[in-house]
Amino acid sequence: MKAIQLFVAFIYIILHFIVSIIIGVIPAKFLELIGLEKRAENWLKLNGKFLSKGIIFSLGGRVVVEGVENIPLDDRRICFVSNHRSFVDIPLIVTYIPVLLGFVAKIELKRVPFLRGWMKALGCVYIDRTSARSSVKAIFDGVKVIKGGHPLVIFPEGTRSKSEEIGDLKAGSLKLATRAKAIIIPITIYNSHTLLEKRTGSSLINTIRLKIHEPVATAEMSDQELKELPSKVFATIREQ
Repeated sequence: MKAIQLFVAFIYIILHFIVSIIIGVIPAKFLELIGLEKRAENWLKLNGKFLSKGIIFSLGGRVVVEGVENIPLDDRRICFVSNHRSFVDIPLIVTYIPVLLGFVAKIELKRVPFLRGWMKALGCVYIDRTSARSSVKAIFDGVKVIKGGHPLVIFPEGTRSKSEEIGDLKAGSLKLATRAKAIIIPITIYNSHTLLEKRTGSSLINTIRLKIHEPVATAEMSDQELKELPSKVFATIREQ
């Protein structure tokens, strides 16, 4: 039964990606060209959330969200910092974070045909994990994006843990946020790996939880505070 559900979900997701490019990305680009940037952003946000929510629903996910009130909607220089359990984490964040945002993503995703169009529209920053030069470029690109008022999401683990355990959180990943003098918002994702990578139990419905923690402003931090920042942020994400 689970294998059938996953197959149906896969077909559903592919069809949704195709439809979303037609009714989401293309109209948004047209609105941008005629100078209606805000309407383009709102249209893209609406369609992105519809697509992402459909992906989670098709996989049998029920989502519980905490802490939406911690997102400062009056300041868009935001960097969300989250653990990474599953492929589902991206549509999960797109659906339940009430701002249009992009991701710092591995460059391999740029080669996925349907996904590539959406990630470009969301303003994602790519990183080649095999190249030190690419890592530096990703930081500069990400700083420019955040300073331009477009929030980004980073996954300090660098890859999916595929389990309840949180992997090694890399302190260097926060350089993007601190150099942009961004507001850091830690996120903890629970149980998302059970929707795809490691389905558990007899039920077709799995509950996943998204906890949005209190924001951490970095603009006025001292050198000592910046040094202590990674341990502070990562301790929050690891909160159980």
